[in-house]
Amino acid sequence: MLVPVLAMAAVVGATPASAAEGNGWSCISPFASYTNGAYASDPPALDNILDSLAITVARTDATPLTAVTGQKLALTDLQLGLTFTDLRVAEQMYRRTGGATSSYSQLIPYTQTTNDLRNLSVRTNPADGASYWSYGSGQNITYVQKQTVAGEPPKVRDAATTPNTTWYYATPTLGLGHRYISHTGNSQFPLDAWVTIAASNTVEGVQTLPVKGYWTINIKDATPGTPGNPANYNNDAVTVTVPPVSLNLPSSRWTPTGAGPVEFTIAAPGKLGVIQVESKGYDRTGYNTPLNVRPFGSVYVRAQTEAYGASNDCIPGQVSILDKSGPSTQGNFLFGDADPVNPDPALGDPATPGAYATQNGQGKAVGVRGRFKLDFVSLPPIATAALPPVPVPVPAPAPKPATFAKATSLKASKAGSVKLALTNPNTAALSYKLSAKTVGKYKVGKSKTKKVVTVATSKTVSLKPGASNVSFSLSKTAKSLLSARKSLKVKVTLTPASGGSALTKTITLKRS
Repeated sequence: MLVPVLAMAAVVGATPASAAEGNGWSCISPFASYTNGAYASDPPALDNILDSLAITVARTDATPLTAVTGQKLALTDLQLGLTFTDLRVAEQMYRRTGGATSSYSQLIPYTQTTNDLRNLSVRTNPADGASYWSYGSGQNITYVQKQTVAGEPPKVRDAATTPNTTWYYATPTLGLGHRYISHTGNSQFPLDAWVTIAASNTVEGVQTLPVKGYWTINIKDATPGTPGNPANYNNDAVTVTVPPVSLNLPSSRWTPTGAGPVEFTIAAPGKLGVIQVESKGYDRTGYNTPLNVRPFGSVYVRAQTEAYGASNDCIPGQVSILDKSGPSTQGNFLFGDADPVNPDPALGDPATPGAYATQNGQGKAVGVRGRFKLDFVSLPPIATAALPPVPVPVPAPAPKPATFAKATSLKASKAGSVKLALTNPNTAALSYKLSAKTVGKYKVGKSKTKKVVTVATSKTVSLKPGASNVSFSLSKTAKSLLSARKSLKVKVTLTPASGGSALTKTITLKRS
């Protein structure tokens, strides 16, 4: 059992005359509610709600982050900062620490003739003014044993032993009051925290980052209290100081989906999940046993004291009371966001799901769901990982057109083949569609109408870089025309296969 649940301490000297608020965070912090009686005119945590814890989660490195789709994005430099701006809660940790007690209970005085069990205490016997072990109350006091020396324990016997024969000194039963901070000066205690981070446009969506560290408190008291003199814990002025706590959060890895930039923020309530907390150092049933709990908030801070754990269940925004009708024990507050009636098997002692040990037997792991209203305020992004810029393809330069050789007269071979000389000024081949027609019009065959004659059927040609030759064959009609004439003027056209302006050259074809 880990209750009571305390609020961790503040960060400046305790001044009950004024209450300072934090930086916009609000925490469910049950121990702080106990201070309402001490500071009734200005309670620092009315209804178990603390607003004087300043929380920051920030990067320590300003190096830009880039979200590459499908590649793990590491977030390695987050730091949690904790600062309490009202130290009266911490002051009450010291003032409410109890003392050590001892008692001699349920014993049989060795001189007693019956086997009745007695609760023994030391009293002054008015008959002789000496100190005696005695029992009873009011006018019915029985003095059973005179102390021969100061501090001598009572002499007792077992039930089977004859009275006034064999005896032994009784062993006292020791007891300790609530022990939070029992001495002045510096004390350092372990601290655990859980921070829930949300990341937009990632496969993971939300991750909870646990971290361990320490917090330190200093107590100044002109008349220090001690376990043997607990009255001095609360008899005069107390000054408390606590330095801020900075904890480097563990690295986390995220998988961008590519749907947009990745924004890292404090996650909304209800995302933290089940965590395991513990208290150490207290010798009562149920303590020193880890328990599973489910916080409401986005950040959970669990600090140890000498014998208890200190819990702060926090959100950016405001926590307020919605319904006070449900159970509100320290155990309920500890288990947090769980049904207030039906035990949650995910919570409690891992060895007894849904339950935990207490001084009065086994308790149910039930929470305070429905008691609080959480008005979450979205904070600005902690960091943003931009998508890498989309590369814009650089358009390839337009190819330069080929050029014809200077020659304007060409001879066709006897087979009717014509070879053109061209130059490709580019480093890559050029592709053209070649065609050739007569410049003038001629009568062909029995037709009485003159018309332009196709000299060569269209074909696609490829020009390698540099000097290149292209051949085309004369059509049957073109061969007949050239055969009937000494020469024939022809217009050669090269049209780029990829589009663009055509190249033309007029040549004079001659017979071979």
